[in-house]
Amino acid sequence: MTVDLRWLTAPEAEVAAAMATVRRESRPAWVPSRRPVLVHVNQCLLLWYLAISFVSIGVRVGSSEGGHVSASDVPSIVVTLVILALWLSGTFWLHRFAARPPSPRARLREWRQTLTALANGFEPRPSPVSTFSSLITGTGRGLREYPRFVAPGVEFGMLTGRGVDQRRRRSTEWHYLAVKLPAPLPHLVLDAASSGRLTTDLPAAFDRAQRLTLTPDVMASLIDDAAGFNVETLDRTLVFFSPTIADFTRLEPWLRIDALLGGVAARLAGRAERYRDDRVPGQSTPRVIRAIQYQLEHPGTRWVEPEPRIGADGRRLDRRDRGRGGW
Repeated sequence: MTVDLRWLTAPEAEVAAAMATVRRESRPAWVPSRRPVLVHVNQCLLLWYLAISFVSIGVRVGSSEGGHVSASDVPSIVVTLVILALWLSGTFWLHRFAARPPSPRARLREWRQTLTALANGFEPRPSPVSTFSSLITGTGRGLREYPRFVAPGVEFGMLTGRGVDQRRRRSTEWHYLAVKLPAPLPHLVLDAASSGRLTTDLPAAFDRAQRLTLTPDVMASLIDDAAGFNVETLDRTLVFFSPTIADFTRLEPWLRIDALLGGVAARLAGRAERYRDDRVPGQSTPRVIRAIQYQLEHPGTRWVEPEPRIGADGRRLDRRDRGRGGW
């Protein structure tokens, strides 16, 4: 599999011409940018200014002057009102600035990653909510997926928001790849041990009794293709996630996604298709024997293999959110 990355370095004129033919914009209105953030910060500071200024004047008048405004208070009030008027004027122009369309540079970056996604069979589809279940999505509230690129059975991008660990800021941004599996697997979480760090970056902790050691072939595959990524299987979803920011206007994130899809993700999907949970009655019997038994018991009818299932004790790991254990 070869990933097409020509649009990341193509001349600006070619990128603009190509975007004119696809006729789409990839940045939705709900995605926050630096300008709206600046507006919110300004509004917070303005409210604090009003509260501190007028409360200070009110306390001084009420405590030392018997509740009556004297001539010595007029300059303070006038200065406060002049500063407020100037600040409100600046706020008006800041709102107008924030409402302007993205700068040409920002728009070009959006176009480059959009065209790269389309060239490789992915659709840019940002989402204001999480679209899959995982440790990093938690309840799904307060999350957004942007950028997000989608193909049948595959999606990847950046997931940002409050997440499941609100106490740790570093866990509010995840670079992820989610793949739909052909059959369900038990709930499994693999904690990346690359870079020699001493602590985990998982947003939840698990009991030691649930931990296991991987076989060498699986470990080698993960080291080759998914170094630095945590891995989770949950029902029919396989998720690779890392607490890093991926810039999809650069080559590296696309190459890493390509390596994951063509390597370990494909191998795990193949194993999932053959996996059957022995804890579910009947699934441990080989498929051919089950088909023969069915024909003997129901002559003249066509045997259809039932959907594979995971035993109740393997569907979900027991977990505890970090930051709650001590309390």
